[in-house]
Amino acid sequence: MLKNLKSLFIVEETEEDKKPSDPKPKDANKTAPQQPTADSTTPPPLPTTDPTAVAGAVDAKIVEKLLQAIEKNNLEGFDYLEYKKSLKALEKMPMDEATKYRSAFATASTMGVTLEKLLKTTDFYLGILNTENEQFVGAFKTQFNDKVSGREREIAQFQEIIKEKSAQIEKLTAEITKHQTQITELKTKLEESNQKINKTQNDFKSSYEHLKNQLEEDKLKMQKYLK
Repeated sequence: MLKNLKSLFIVEETEEDKKPSDPKPKDANKTAPQQPTADSTTPPPLPTTDPTAVAGAVDAKIVEKLLQAIEKNNLEGFDYLEYKKSLKALEKMPMDEATKYRSAFATASTMGVTLEKLLKTTDFYLGILNTENEQFVGAFKTQFNDKVSGREREIAQFQEIIKEKSAQIEKLTAEITKHQTQITELKTKLEESNQKINKTQNDFKSSYEHLKNQLEEDKLKMQKYLK
């Protein structure tokens, strides 16, 4: 039954459809992605999470899942689905769309089917699709919060950490520069102090030698002259 439903709603691609219309070389007009600089501390922008920014396409697996829900709730008797089959059978007939719809309805009428019943059963299956859509939206929100919003929060947290650490780096860099200046000043003062100490030491030595020499000279003279 599911295979029959798929044939009613899914148009299979032909080999001609699968061929690319304008093939291009793999590397044609290819631009190398821009790499961030090694010393950059500016966090990259967050990726977009707007679903409208990504083009959608009919997915065979999703269509099959939705058709499974319709198959599971298929109504008894001749309804919209059987009418759809009649339309499908007339698909390749040389007649306009209005004639196809009227011809299929004429067949349905022979089985006591009314337009009201067709519309009512169509609304029923639309309701099945709407229920599936609501369930998907609910599951999507949960998945979005778990995988997208959660990761966006992590990214924001890391960006804040980077911002804080960048400020710390700037502060530490300023402190290092200040300390380097202090070291230079201390080295200058150290050299001055060494020079003063060495001069004082040398001055003491010279003064000591001067006095010592005088005392020793006087001693020798006293021994010589005062005998």
